[in-house]
Amino acid sequence: MFGPPPSPEEEVKELPRARTLGVIIATSYFVFVAIYLLLWEHVPDWQLILNRISWSSSDFIGLAATGLALYSYDLFQKYSKNKDIIYLQKFVLELKKAGIEPSDIRSALTALKPLFSEVGNDPEFQAKLQGALARVTKEQIQRLKRLDSEELYELLRSGRGLL
Repeated sequence: MFGPPPSPEEEVKELPRARTLGVIIATSYFVFVAIYLLLWEHVPDWQLILNRISWSSSDFIGLAATGLALYSYDLFQKYSKNKDIIYLQKFVLELKKAGIEPSDIRSALTALKPLFSEVGNDPEFQAKLQGALARVTKEQIQRLKRLDSEELYELLRSGRGLL
């Protein structure tokens, strides 16, 4: 968090989840209570000291819970500020605004998957396809360049000017 960002070659250790830390804190508290009760029963001379410790154990739980809440909040903030997560959120929001359902995307991707594998397996066809796409793109740009600004505006506003 405060050090330099790790280089891509370094293996980054994953941060513990808040649930894991909660289990560790709860387990350590139960172990503390068990030891406390054993000492209370078997060493009566220590009862005055143990009584003072029992009053401060509630402070321990309060501090641990506050620390766990702050840690969870920090993880959430790091997650929500990640560039990739922000990009995905914007992407999903645009799909939602367009009224596209996840089931629609799945069917489109399953239809395109065999086409991508065919293109990827044939380098000669891949080169032809790239050349044809470049030619079509140049033609459409040339047509758009011939329009004046008002015609271009109307074409793009109506949605028919998609390349």
